[in-house]
Amino acid sequence: MLPLNKFTLFALAWFVSGVYSLVFMESSGTTPPPFPHFDKLAHCGLFFAQFWLLAKAYIHEQRPIPYFALMILALIYAIGSAWAQATFTLTRQGSVTDGVADLVGAGLALTLAHRLTLSRQHTTSSN
Repeated sequence: MLPLNKFTLFALAWFVSGVYSLVFMESSGTTPPPFPHFDKLAHCGLFFAQFWLLAKAYIHEQRPIPYFALMILALIYAIGSAWAQATFTLTRQGSVTDGVADLVGAGLALTLAHRLTLSRQHTTSSN
């Protein structure tokens, strides 16, 4: 079960803003991206922040992080957001490379959370 704390609320707010940005806010198409594949970096960053906040909710409560369950959630979210972009928008499209960028972002966040948790455990056991 997901802990209920400020990080869970931040994660929920980030999720709502992410869904709005990806599905309900159409791309203007008038401003070119700052560099090629900028959208992949944006997808990676969006998912990194989402899954860092979720992991942080567990860290804050000093509970084990369910890495596998969170990666499954990331996969479902990536597939769902790609489908929604392809289905409900005119200026966006869901792509496999977007999904890969999403999962890379989630994986990086959970890797960072894992390393932070290990570091804290090592520091605590040393004292």
